Amino acid sequence: MQSLSSRTVGYGGVLAAAAVLGCQLFIPPRVGIANNGDFGKVAGIFALHAPIEDEYAFADLKYHFEPRYRLWFGHYSSETLLAGLGIALNNLFSTAGVFDMRWMGLVHGLLFALGLHLIQPLLAEMSCPRQAFLSAAAVFVFGDFMYTSYFNSFYMDAATYVSLMLAVVFFLRAAKWRKWRESIALVVCVVFMLLSKPQHAVLGVWVTALFALFGASLWPRYGRALSLYSAAIVGAATVFGMKAALPDYAAHGYYTVIFFQILPNSRDVTRDLLALGSSTHAFSDGSGMNDPTFVRAFMERTSYARLGWYFLTHPRDGRLALETSLAEAGRQRPVMGNFDRSSGLPVFTESQAFSLWSNVKRKLFYGHGARYLAGYMLTTVLFCLIASARRRSMPGVLLAGAYALSGMAVTAMLVASLADAVEVTRHHFIASALLDLQLVLGSVLVIRPALNR
Repeated sequence: MQSLSSRTVGYGGVLAAAAVLGCQLFIPPRVGIANNGDFGKVAGIFALHAPIEDEYAFADLKYHFEPRYRLWFGHYSSETLLAGLGIALNNLFSTAGVFDMRWMGLVHGLLFALGLHLIQPLLAEMSCPRQAFLSAAAVFVFGDFMYTSYFNSFYMDAATYVSLMLAVVFFLRAAKWRKWRESIALVVCVVFMLLSKPQHAVLGVWVTALFALFGASLWPRYGRALSLYSAAIVGAATVFGMKAALPDYAAHGYYTVIFFQILPNSRDVTRDLLALGSSTHAFSDGSGMNDPTFVRAFMERTSYARLGWYFLTHPRDGRLALETSLAEAGRQRPVMGNFDRSSGLPVFTESQAFSLWSNVKRKLFYGHGARYLAGYMLTTVLFCLIASARRRSMPGVLLAGAYALSGMAVTAMLVASLADAVEVTRHHFIASALLDLQLVLGSVLVIRPALNR
């Protein structure tokens, strides 16, 4: 049972998170992250529109309902459910015909704060100073603007992020208490995460294996049967999540990698391609990716499987692609505006409030792809070693979960680095979150008492 002082520390951590989020998302000047054109994949269903000229440059927080902009892009995403909730709240309390993006900030922010609240009982066995330190570390790292800026947005990655955080919390609670509600909530959060965006659905491979092999100890009764059943559900969500977009969606990614990242670094064709101006990407004029006939022919000749095989058989090109992508990803935050046009600030102005953690990482890794790769892999290896060193003092499923989390982190980093070559920094959003999760959870393993007491 939690002591009064422990509950006070726990409530203090949640209130601190609420204060940090509130200052960033709701208090003027209004901030968020600019639309890169992807908002329409979610907002188009609801006929929401903002000036197209503001894309990348300003984080528009006022959208208008206009029936002529209702459009279905063919993307299935759990972020659409969160957008529907935000729009319902907006219509209940705000001016008709106008949507305030801060309702999305509220929905995403409440889910994040819920995760921080639910993890506090797991930290209650520690002394209050240690509990306070870990709560403060979580708020400092995950309350950084590189993460919270996505809350005031329609990016599908926002749904991935909040459901990932909740899934980790419910996994720890299920391993600790083996209650129905914790285990069911865990499966729901994982499915929600996998159905948020095709790029992140592949992470379900690790969760499927975790549930199938070690999930029996997460359920109060019928553990073996329910572990296989939950693994089947997650496996199905993984497959569906990877297919939850139009068939040519993936083609844009590997076209860009081939012509914008691999060939310009080729020892044989770089000079000719650059001279001809063929160092291009899928969204460049003249790329051919706007021609359905060209796209079909291109997809018949190549795929992500062939691209992956190329990197395996050409390790030099794979290393160069990784280092190039991670050098850009080291910036931590994409080059996009964070302020609404009404703020009067210049285009592409970035908020510097609550950004100490991301600025430190930017200083270390921006423009240093090899350093970022080494730091990423070193953090992952150390996290696994720390978990292995504590294996006698924790349930086996937690050790397996630590390995699965590391596998997810490396997978997310490789996908973000090698599956596309445009907007690399933004595509590393979830990979960055998984890296920071390892840092925070590794700190918990170091300073927390035995987890099975």
